[in-house]
Amino acid sequence: MATTDEIRRRVELADAERSNRRLATAQLVGELAHRRTVLAAELNEIDVKLGELITEAEDVMSLPELASFTDVPADELTKWTAASKPKRGRKRRANTRPPKPGTSNDQRNPGVNESPSGTEVAPQAPGPASER
Repeated sequence: MATTDEIRRRVELADAERSNRRLATAQLVGELAHRRTVLAAELNEIDVKLGELITEAEDVMSLPELASFTDVPADELTKWTAASKPKRGRKRRANTRPPKPGTSNDQRNPGVNESPSGTEVAPQAPGPASER
């Protein structure tokens, strides 16, 4: 039967191997993710430059003609021209709805109304249903 010291040593050894594998995996994933981010940004820049170049040359060469010269499919050339165009932001609708009652300054002191002159006016008690 193993002693408590032998058990402790075996557990520490097993944990050390697992810890080293975890550390190596985390480091490699971090490095590769960083490298991928850098390469993706570089590819995006190349796509934009290709698109700009193709767009500038449209007056002397059509996309199908360029595709035949370069053996690059026309649909891929089209993607690059789209990548070089600035993306349009979403249009926001104008807020044409009137504000909901009780959503403006009415929240700071409910039950007390202000008159246009800025003086406080006591709330009125609701009258009979026929007056409404």
